[in-house]
Amino acid sequence: MKELPVTINLEIPNDPDQIYDYTEAVLKDILSYVELDIANQRNIKLILVELITNSIKHAPDGNSQLQLVIDEPQLSIQKLEKGVQIEFSATSPQLPFKDVDKVLKISFSEENRHHILPLDQYKFKFLNPYKDGPMSLDHMPEHFGFYIITLASDSFIYQYDPDLKENRYIVNMNIKGNGE
Repeated sequence: MKELPVTINLEIPNDPDQIYDYTEAVLKDILSYVELDIANQRNIKLILVELITNSIKHAPDGNSQLQLVIDEPQLSIQKLEKGVQIEFSATSPQLPFKDVDKVLKISFSEENRHHILPLDQYKFKFLNPYKDGPMSLDHMPEHFGFYIITLASDSFIYQYDPDLKENRYIVNMNIKGNGE
């Protein structure tokens, strides 16, 4: 294994046909630095697929980067893209937030609802999704990428920089042990 910490900067493909090969290549890069159990490998693949899919949908010009910071026992996966800030449905609070450090219920649609914790007026942490029943990665409906990332990671944070017009999705995982 190589010396840690290490930062890897990558361009995100904007072609859906490249998602599988790109995900496999990124995981192979990570595995060249740290050993991972199958559960962590699976979660990393799920997170990468969702971040790439989100990028293809919301940054079709291909102006997105991925940054990996490997520092066992932590792995940080960050997606950076230029564009407009994230928007919720009309009935949800919007950025910039007025109430910080207070859990909010937001939705992207009637079926896609989350709890979030604003960390400042342009930054929030995804918390557990609304639960109408048991939720797990094995029984997740289609088109719920933020749910998937929230459940597959230890921490999922969104940050917007209005001056740079830059979106940052920050995913943190504890990669030590057997998926613990």
